[in-house]
Amino acid sequence: PAPQRPSAVRQPGCAEPRAPPPRRLGRPRRRAAMQFELDISRAFGVAQVEDSPPRVFRIDDTILQHPRWGQGLRHVLDKVGERSRRAQGLGKAVTHGSGVVLGSNRVYILAAGRTALGLLKVGPKRLFVAKGTDGGLVDITPQCVLDFYVVEGHQRGGLGSQLFRAMLAQEGATAAKLAYDAPSSKLLGFLRKHFGLAKFTPQSNHFVVFDAYFAPAAAAPRRRTPGRRARPRAGTSASRSCRSRSRGS
Repeated sequence: PAPQRPSAVRQPGCAEPRAPPPRRLGRPRRRAAMQFELDISRAFGVAQVEDSPPRVFRIDDTILQHPRWGQGLRHVLDKVGERSRRAQGLGKAVTHGSGVVLGSNRVYILAAGRTALGLLKVGPKRLFVAKGTDGGLVDITPQCVLDFYVVEGHQRGGLGSQLFRAMLAQEGATAAKLAYDAPSSKLLGFLRKHFGLAKFTPQSNHFVVFDAYFAPAAAAPRRRTPGRRARPRAGTSASRSCRSRSRGS
């Protein structure tokens, strides 16, 4: 018969070995939002009340030069920009705060107090793009979406839409009239879902300009001055009725 293996002998004072806990299957843990020492909301003059919803703030060179808040906001841009780089798998961050001048670019940051939840960077670019498959190259200078990121664990909750629509309102733009620098599949899906943008011609510069960019803008309806009624033109039924009454009098 095969020899039996000796059983382990528990020594006095020694704890009994425990098996490792089983791995939990399911969704990964939510990544914590980005917390900073700087009160981002207060830097823009907003007193953040507990449990109040996040707001969108616009960052430009003026606020970055502020003697009290500028350095802290530069640090926020560096950290959130680096997180965006990692999330998109880029070799170099698109958004920086330290040692750079934004110039004509603007960064919109979604924040609540000391918590940053996302950023959106826009700025004008001169582009030569193909207008359709046989339309040749055209020279345009649109506002461009250069970086768009919502912190992991807070996506698919409407925050991206809030951030994007706040940018459109501030810029006085529409999603169709923007260009998009090498957009990810997530961003393309976002634009299709929220703005109905899907058709575009692939460009050699990796920018996406939707076909709707070249569509003529719809004419704005004429506004009528309140309290004033439109005067009938000659030949209309109203003017004819007035003339008939004058003849009968």
